[in-house]
Amino acid sequence: MKLFACLLILIVRQHFVHTTQPYFPEQVIFSRDGNKTLIVIDEVYQRAYLKLNVSGDDTDIAYVMRHIPYSKSGSAQTKHYVQLILNENSRNNGCSYLTYWEYSSNRYGLFPFHWGNDSSYRIKNYLNFNYPMIHLMNASANEDYWYSNKTCRVDTGEVYRCQEIYFQKNTDIPIRYSEVIRDDRQTIRRIENYTIYSVGIPTYRYFKSIPQNWSDVCRDGDLGVSYHPDEITLKIKESAKVEVWLPAPPHKIDGNDTVVIYWRPLLYKEYFEWTPKQLVFDGTNFQKRQILTITRLADAEETLFIPVCSGGGYDKVPCFAMYLPVH
Repeated sequence: MKLFACLLILIVRQHFVHTTQPYFPEQVIFSRDGNKTLIVIDEVYQRAYLKLNVSGDDTDIAYVMRHIPYSKSGSAQTKHYVQLILNENSRNNGCSYLTYWEYSSNRYGLFPFHWGNDSSYRIKNYLNFNYPMIHLMNASANEDYWYSNKTCRVDTGEVYRCQEIYFQKNTDIPIRYSEVIRDDRQTIRRIENYTIYSVGIPTYRYFKSIPQNWSDVCRDGDLGVSYHPDEITLKIKESAKVEVWLPAPPHKIDGNDTVVIYWRPLLYKEYFEWTPKQLVFDGTNFQKRQILTITRLADAEETLFIPVCSGGGYDKVPCFAMYLPVH
């Protein structure tokens, strides 16, 4: 009986290992989707690069790093991680950036969200394992297989391991990865098949392509207009007070960081009255909530109060998209 128990333990140990967890290479160049996307990650030097072919003539290029080159002296971008996104297409080129600090909006991004969205941002492992991973040894002659200790069900009824990853046998080179995720209001199983181009210090040429004038010509994605409430409903002769503030400090341009905002109703201008006609913010009061009072004078369908912004770096901000719906 004792011999049988020892043999059983030995067999189990040959098939299951619960100690070291799987880890994506910390310095790697790879694609996850058949070369549509090229990703360069360098955890050691805290920098990453991504090139996404959106269509035949539309390409996004993104960088994220600490101490991004060509930042303006004394700016927040010299002190924090910055993600810079360039869009190149046949019609026009554009660019924008996000600073990972206490005012980060994290409205968009092309890199893994688990790297962070504020001043704690750090370039980490490409994958984020949410469960303890179990190593199934000898699952294949050519692959090492890891799976989560939990299962998940997709909307079509199938049950899978919540996360799975395969490596080339006895290496840290990943082959494919699957996870069950919530996407567009449905629960699905997503699979990534990896093409690994290199493991080790990536060539610097990917990071040499950063435009030297990016801090002058690119839009600061943290700049915007915030409201509370973010929409209002008014009866005739009824008024509502809306708090307005800026989510991040405006830029100082030629020594001036003043931002002036006024509003134009998209429709039925004569049916509404609002005061004051404009609000003024700067680096000292950008988070102070000022009051915009809107009154409906007559019956009309809903409209949008469109802000028009100037100064403080807002000339590059699409303020028209930061409207206030009035029902």
